[in-house]
Amino acid sequence: MNFIIKVIGISLPILIVWSLNFNPLSPSLFRSLIILLSAVLIFGIFKSKYRWLDISLMIISVVTFCYAIQEVEGILGRGGIHTTTLDLIFGTLAILLVLEITRRTVGIALPIVTIAFLLYALFGEFIPGNLGHGGYSYNRIITTLFTYDGMFGTPIAVTVTFVAMFIVFAAILNLTGVGDVFLNLSKSVAGSYRGGPAKMATIASGLFGSISGSAVANVAATGSLTIPMMKRLGYSKTYSGAIEAAASTGGQFMPPVMAAGAFLMAEILGVPYLEVMYAALIPSIIFFVTIWFSIDFRSAKLGLKGLSKDEIPSWRKLLINSGYLLTPLVILIIMLVVFQYSPIKAAFYSLISSIILSFIKKETRPNLKTLGNSLFEASKGLISIVAPVAAAGLVIGVIGLTGLGGKVASLVIGMSGGSILLALVLSMITAIIFGMGLPTTVSYLLVVSILAPVLSELGVIPIAAHLFIFYFASLSGITPPVGLAAFTGANIAGSPPIRTAFMASRLAIAAFILPFLFVFNNSLLMMGNWFDIILSAITAIISVMALAAALEGWFITNLNVWERIFLLIIALLLIYPSYVTDILGVLAILGVFLYKKNHNKQKKEDIGEIDDSYSVNK
Repeated sequence: MNFIIKVIGISLPILIVWSLNFNPLSPSLFRSLIILLSAVLIFGIFKSKYRWLDISLMIISVVTFCYAIQEVEGILGRGGIHTTTLDLIFGTLAILLVLEITRRTVGIALPIVTIAFLLYALFGEFIPGNLGHGGYSYNRIITTLFTYDGMFGTPIAVTVTFVAMFIVFAAILNLTGVGDVFLNLSKSVAGSYRGGPAKMATIASGLFGSISGSAVANVAATGSLTIPMMKRLGYSKTYSGAIEAAASTGGQFMPPVMAAGAFLMAEILGVPYLEVMYAALIPSIIFFVTIWFSIDFRSAKLGLKGLSKDEIPSWRKLLINSGYLLTPLVILIIMLVVFQYSPIKAAFYSLISSIILSFIKKETRPNLKTLGNSLFEASKGLISIVAPVAAAGLVIGVIGLTGLGGKVASLVIGMSGGSILLALVLSMITAIIFGMGLPTTVSYLLVVSILAPVLSELGVIPIAAHLFIFYFASLSGITPPVGLAAFTGANIAGSPPIRTAFMASRLAIAAFILPFLFVFNNSLLMMGNWFDIILSAITAIISVMALAAALEGWFITNLNVWERIFLLIIALLLIYPSYVTDILGVLAILGVFLYKKNHNKQKKEDIGEIDDSYSVNK
């Protein structure tokens, strides 16, 4: 049985690449087949106590989704009126199987949410008031959930195409050792500065996190090297784990890939991928600048230095020896941005180039075993997304069938009193709660189907609304009480998980503010004239610098309480989009800078005079 699971795990990525690039399969065949193979793999990898049960569920999965391959179009044609007994039996089994494979991959939370929505579809007619509905027959519910309106709908379609392709690409790219190149390049760029390893972790995690598709996987991959290095430099265990978790989470919304979220968003919005990428660029840069400032200020406050010269590789030698391994990423960006290839084609050619380049040197040259292991790891990453996305499809199906989205929209608008700010806060809380313990793409799908129409109705432009939700879906990975990325960092660092999550959230404070900022100031999404875009970016960077200084208590020298409060006010002042506040904020921060610089100079001169006086008296 283990051999069969291994063969299926290696074959699944090959099937996806082959079908997407050479021989497209029909939607009913392709989507059902991927869920079928994912279910078999999940029951083979995430085993229960009873082996007979796992094997029985594998067989039921094969029969059920083979029926789906044959009958999805027929079920749609029957329209819930002439639904057959087999439709009801296999539709029910498919829903139960999706709930179980979701439970085995991401835990019990999402299945419970899904069951709540299914119960709402069945019994919502008994709920009084606006949240109730007129009632739907079981035939109608199965027709919705066992077709393209439910588990085989847009979410799974995007997942088994764009997301799957990039998961395979990331696995093959990682096989070439590009992760080590990221780390060494980050070390050569930032290692010599104060707080070098922490800054190095930020750069490496941002680069790797964009293509990895999982903040947790990114923390595990890069954190095993960066966290011990940060601890050795003098950072606390909690701070070391938090830095890695925050930076890895930021990689989820870093273009060009955004952990495949950019392609998912573009598909739902019906806009070109480049539009999403451009919109996400400035906020993601500002996020990493904030972490950089926080690290720098804390390092200065603690008197921490960078790495020694012996520990820092030459970036020239690194690029000469290993820089060619970065070529697939360059190809990916050029194909997406310059030639505007489809994401699938761009990922395919980048994947092929990474395989070819890996053969240049013996140490990166894959053999059948390592290639097979990489493909199997790609399958493990894929099935952990396919299962919860299929469950999310059930939730979205119920929302579409019952009109719950419009009802919730009316409720949120009523609770907010028409206030965009209050509606945004409610949306933020919802996205974080739904995202606890789930992959970013899944939590985004769950929340966006309900709340994006709400925000749009209140006047928020669609791409800003989607990015707002996507940011907080990503940030749920470090937000207490269930921040899996932060907990992974804490496990490596040996620090308390909850304390690490709070510290990571503090470091990522800009990411909690930026979504509100770009909703009210669309210039940060590269919309409008270039003067406003550049001015907004500069003032936002100054704002987050002031915020980082206020939180860390250091700016040129140590800050007292009143100075920290003043910098916090400046940060908030610069957030408000207005030429007046921008000018006042910039002048204020310039004044603080000159005052602290002069104060520091005077302090050094006073110390020098004391030393001279001591020498003379002596």
